Amino acid sequence: MAFRHRRSKEIEEGESYYISMTDLMVGVLFIFIIMLAYFALNFRETTTELTQAKDPQTSALLKRATDLKSLNATIDVDRENHIVCVQEADLVGPEGGKDRRCFAFSGQTAINPSSDEEKRSAASVAFFAADLKADLSPAISWAEVSLSDASTNFDADRLFRAGTSDLTPEGLSAVSNLAQSLAKRLPCLSYGVPAEGCPGQGKLEAVVIVGTADVNMYTAQGRADQALSVERSVSFHKALLNAQPALAQLRNAPEGGVPLLRVVSIGNASATAPVGGSGKAIQLQFHMKTQ
Repeated sequence: MAFRHRRSKEIEEGESYYISMTDLMVGVLFIFIIMLAYFALNFRETTTELTQAKDPQTSALLKRATDLKSLNATIDVDRENHIVCVQEADLVGPEGGKDRRCFAFSGQTAINPSSDEEKRSAASVAFFAADLKADLSPAISWAEVSLSDASTNFDADRLFRAGTSDLTPEGLSAVSNLAQSLAKRLPCLSYGVPAEGCPGQGKLEAVVIVGTADVNMYTAQGRADQALSVERSVSFHKALLNAQPALAQLRNAPEGGVPLLRVVSIGNASATAPVGGSGKAIQLQFHMKTQ
């Protein structure tokens, strides 16, 4: 006959009781961790919503700003034409002198993009515009880069020799610097060339090189001036690809895409335009994909 000590049964029952308590405490702790993670995530999203700028371009630029300082300054604002001017000394310090610098700003009310795709596109454009301006400003001070859409303007008379599509030494230097910046930045916004460390997720539909001029289309000379504008656009495009051959590999889609860089020429007909035209410029326009 087998005997079982009563004390052994009590010990087993005691162990079972403590095991159940341990399981209960683990379950409570697990639920507490989930709730803590939820509140932390909600707090982060709420804080971001309250502190970031509604305008995506402003938000992106604020992320790039590393040494913002508050100062008292007098600004002149033309609300109708959306222009703001500030003393140069307030921007760069006493060495800036008494000249003023003026900037254009959007007249639209800043709102958050309605979709995640629009947010990604807006952030990508803002990052790209800020990077492009930072790349070009030291080397090509006369290049105008818009921080709102990254469009970049060059004075055609400085790029090309008078009456020709041949680039000047200054023009060749400008194209070289631009090509280097585009080869570094555009892979993040397109396909065909591997890219790493991209700040945004938006993609470009096209980068359009636009030659513009005010010409008298009603005369043979005006039409010749327009033809010259076309030749200059093509020459500028070829110079970019010669400086950075990788730019020719960029596409606007992973499969079946077309080359990202394209050429367009626009002639603004004006009966009063001088011989040779006026307002001659080469502009790069960056068109984002829309869903």
